Amino acid sequence: MGFVHLHGHSTFSFLEAIGKPAAIVNKAKELWMSAIAITDYNGMYGMVKFYQLAKDAWIKPIIGVELGFVMDVNSQIPEQQIGNIVIIAKSKEGYQSLMELTSFANKEGIKWKSKIDLQALRTLWREIICLFGGTNSWVGKMIALDEKESKILETIHLIQDILGKENVYMEIIAQDYNEVSEAKKTNDSIIALAEKEDIWCVVNNNYFYPSASDRQAREVALAIKDGLKIYDESRRKPKGKFHIMNEDEIKEILENNGFEKKMIHRLIETNEHIADQIHTEIDLNQTLFPNYETPEDVKKLYEAYQDDLVVKE
Repeated sequence: MGFVHLHGHSTFSFLEAIGKPAAIVNKAKELWMSAIAITDYNGMYGMVKFYQLAKDAWIKPIIGVELGFVMDVNSQIPEQQIGNIVIIAKSKEGYQSLMELTSFANKEGIKWKSKIDLQALRTLWREIICLFGGTNSWVGKMIALDEKESKILETIHLIQDILGKENVYMEIIAQDYNEVSEAKKTNDSIIALAEKEDIWCVVNNNYFYPSASDRQAREVALAIKDGLKIYDESRRKPKGKFHIMNEDEIKEILENNGFEKKMIHRLIETNEHIADQIHTEIDLNQTLFPNYETPEDVKKLYEAYQDDLVVKE
């Protein structure tokens, strides 16, 4: 099967990532992957194209989105403290749920940060899987703020009650701890939480560009988004490797970080387990505009107008 990426971004994450859906599918094909996900920030703009291209390449398209998550959208939380949740559709119904959640998130968001809350999940979820992991996730933000474990677990339990425990996963981010030192604290805490609560974990490196050679192009995109030049010292220079990695690269990073081979195997198998559950079909080549009936008074005006034209002719 090859490694299955469940968390990654395309050019439709708007200057946070580069790589059109075609480039991502081509890279997956080059690495002999049977499935790959795109989970863009705040929107699903590239999903139909991604779906078509992946299907044509005989690769299973895993459709997802990464949104901001808070307990209550009406709470006043600073933008930088809003962590993310990755949501993946399991089916056509899940895909429709993603669209509804994404619309809600952008309507309720602040500035560039979309957000959903527990009530939105409770109301709008259908056939979806969620992942929590990485320094920018909701769990990651709580860990960085040294939030009490009991409070984190309380929220996770609430989400499990809504989605079902089998649809909630923790996420290990495969980045070299020598380069991305903050990843160690997050990963260690997530592993401890997962083991304590018997929650399955997945592993991703959270890709932002297709190939390793695209790293500088992504940095240029980040500079443009932030209104800076590539030579500005204050520009964002992300540490780590964020290309679409193959399985050997993922394994090597985890081994160097001290993970046991048995655990690495289990993490990779869990990614495959999720991919096997996903059967999302999108109906294409159809008109989805609603059919509005013409009001009777408008029909009568039209008929009178037609009769008037006949008389004049």
